Amino acid sequence: ALIAFNSYVLLLVFPLRMTSFLVAQLARASASATRVHEILATETEVSDRPDAIPLPGGAGEIRFEGVTFGYLPDVPVLRDLDLVIRPGESIAIVGPTSSGKSTVARLVPRFYDVEAGRVLIDGVDVRDVELASLRDAVSMVFEETFLFSDSLRANIAFADEDAPEHAIERAARLAGCQDFVAALPDGYDTLLGEHGYSLSGGQRQRVAIARAIVANPRILILDDATSSVDAQTEAEIKRGLQEALSDRTTFIVAHRLSTISLADEVVVMDEGRIVDRGSHKDLLVRCPLYREIADHGLADTTFLQSDLEEREEVAKL
Repeated sequence: ALIAFNSYVLLLVFPLRMTSFLVAQLARASASATRVHEILATETEVSDRPDAIPLPGGAGEIRFEGVTFGYLPDVPVLRDLDLVIRPGESIAIVGPTSSGKSTVARLVPRFYDVEAGRVLIDGVDVRDVELASLRDAVSMVFEETFLFSDSLRANIAFADEDAPEHAIERAARLAGCQDFVAALPDGYDTLLGEHGYSLSGGQRQRVAIARAIVANPRILILDDATSSVDAQTEAEIKRGLQEALSDRTTFIVAHRLSTISLADEVVVMDEGRIVDRGSHKDLLVRCPLYREIADHGLADTTFLQSDLEEREEVAKL
């Protein structure tokens, strides 16, 4: 009887320990579930209006009319901004830190609603358009890229799961992915780790650019999309992007001057306002702020030699 009793006690030890462990886990899970529920139950600040319409067809004209916006009350980031981007035009936005460059780009797909004024795409206020329809027409490539734990092919085709093989390979070629794809063990079928951390930062950015090209958007926004690549790779990506951008309206948020060579025109911003607008050469002559930005940008090894020569000519003048 004593031996049986001791055996039963030993048999009970593990279940009792597991019971105490589960009770502790239950308390933690309950607290976590409460936090998750708070997020899921929160109403989005930006949502479809009851009478929202699909985005009508158009060539991709973007118009900012008297736009004022701030992330905090009474702290405006943009002030009475007026800007028109013609269909098919590429615009580079440059300026000091906190000048509002990225904010302008984020208002186009309506990540935020303006406090005053309007943002229009092909003559329609973005607040009157269904969000799904609006964001189908706009693709963004950020400096930080999120990739899924899936094949490279699936990550590139994320915006269009039915994209044909030739479209995926063309997008990868234009984004400069072909070299590192050829080195992967299974090519386009290689499984990427969570967040794509099995790739370098520059490779993740190139995959994000390829993803945006596959989406075939009416408007493309590049927010410092080549910041993690070297000079040679950036030059290859530029050649591909020049083909991809030929028939669509493009915003290029430039934090280094080498990126602006993709743009037809440069917009200089400071303290939420447009200071000047024009070609790189004209702005070097007449815009002191742009000259100051250029002076810092000349240290960038990716700055084009032609731009260096142009800068020297302007300095002689």
